[in-house]
Amino acid sequence: MAPEATQKAWDRFQSDIQGLAGELKRHYRDAGDVKNNAELNRSLEQLRQAADAVFKSLETATRDPEVRSKTKETARSFGSAVAETFREVTDEIEKALRKPAEKK
Repeated sequence: MAPEATQKAWDRFQSDIQGLAGELKRHYRDAGDVKNNAELNRSLEQLRQAADAVFKSLETATRDPEVRSKTKETARSFGSAVAETFREVTDEIEKALRKPAEKK
């Protein structure tokens, strides 16, 4: 893959992940149902576990300390991005749940 194509692929991935985060937030807001939210939480936890497995396999695939270090760093930044998305979603849910109570 040419360097430009590689950069475009990563840019696309970044855009897709941001779009997914937005859709997850929208889905949480629109669900308003504890059961649906629990299902989404389970799905997100499975995603986190799968990503963790990918990064662990990358980390063990090489003996090169620099590659291992970068893999750990990337896993942490991915984890931070997912955690931040969860925080935003949680904030949205809390706001949505407070609104009906405030109207009474």
